[in-house]
Amino acid sequence: MSKYRFIVRNYHAIQEADIIIDGITILSGINGCGKSTLSRWLYYLIKGTADFENNLLHEFIKKLQSLIDRMSFVCRDLERMKRANLFSEKEDSARDKLYEIQEQLKQLKSYSPQHVELAQNLFLKATAITEKTLLQNLLDEKISDARKERIMTFLNGTITNKDLSQAIDDFTEQNRRLANKLASTLLSEINERSAYTFFETLNRQFHTENDYPPYIQLEEDEVNIIDEHLSNLYNLHDAIYIDTPMSITSDATDNIFWNSLRTLITDEQKRDESTDIKKLLFRIKSLIDGEAVLKKEDNLFLPKELRYISSDQQINIRLSEVATGFKTFSYLQRLLENGYLNEETLLMIDEPEAHLHPQWIVEFARILVLLNKTLGLKIMIASHNPDMVSAIHDIAEKEGILPHTHFYVAQQCPDNKHKFVYKDLGHEISEIFESFNIALDRIKEYGATGL
Repeated sequence: MSKYRFIVRNYHAIQEADIIIDGITILSGINGCGKSTLSRWLYYLIKGTADFENNLLHEFIKKLQSLIDRMSFVCRDLERMKRANLFSEKEDSARDKLYEIQEQLKQLKSYSPQHVELAQNLFLKATAITEKTLLQNLLDEKISDARKERIMTFLNGTITNKDLSQAIDDFTEQNRRLANKLASTLLSEINERSAYTFFETLNRQFHTENDYPPYIQLEEDEVNIIDEHLSNLYNLHDAIYIDTPMSITSDATDNIFWNSLRTLITDEQKRDESTDIKKLLFRIKSLIDGEAVLKKEDNLFLPKELRYISSDQQINIRLSEVATGFKTFSYLQRLLENGYLNEETLLMIDEPEAHLHPQWIVEFARILVLLNKTLGLKIMIASHNPDMVSAIHDIAEKEGILPHTHFYVAQQCPDNKHKFVYKDLGHEISEIFESFNIALDRIKEYGATGL
């Protein structure tokens, strides 16, 4: 099992965080100490590294699609003029052909040199379709010179000495050179894998607004992932971040974590379930006396939705309508069934104890420990709850994985109350309980007489 070290320095509330992840990692501290910031940036690094090539390919295709959109716009305009009998009844219009090419480009979701070449060829095919449309329409004398020049200018072409035919040929050659240049740049960036390009893709993918930590590093087995160039993560290929169980039933939002989680739990492609997974699923379904199921509504026009169905089939309601504690177990159930919890994934949960009954806090802690022990799933949680911290510690010790369980507490810097250092507690959790006791001391203060 690979060991990971995540370091962030001098970023927002975080003065320094040096976090080990090789099993279960627990972060504790007061609100505003940067726990969510750590989880967010760790998510960015893992997802960004895993998706680096695909993200660059997607951006390359978006540039080609944008150019094809302009071609389609012109072709639509020319067809509306109906100045020439360009198409027979059996021949598709240029805009329909361009639409088909756009749809084919959308299917190229994973990077390969062959997909880059195919995208180039599709773009050049779109250019040829547009060129034919331009030749058969713009050479019509009924179209004014001003209109012709406006169209060619929109397509980034120029009419030299009113030689329209040459301008159309130049348009085709220009697009050929542009496609080659974009593809060459793409392949160069993928081969170079510069840290600068990587953070630029993170900015576009996650809208980080160029607000990067001055120092951030992720190590895999003592090897830096980020230097001048970006290395691959060999044994960690996915990250899942859950900041609230409500995200699994909310409508689509701008929250990338919610949208990603919803995609995973509504996946309909079931994976093969091992004996360990079946045991974990049985435990979860027994706790909630039912299960979360993706069901089709009677209305054919409505999409499938997640529903809670009790074990006796007497209750069948939308998952959004059940108690929030049920949702907490439901997202684990769906992620397990769909095969997303495994040794190559890091699951990050912000305050998993929220909305849980004290007894269920212990049960949830037990499931987290068993997920790591039986499936090798790496887990990082932020918790304010002494029962959750204590339960993970004791159950991890009982199950023999305490050596791979790490506890951290955020401590205020003596010279700056707005900055925190994350102290590695090893397996000793007493300092975490001392931080919880701060709240009790303040309650006593509020109860005292006077101001």
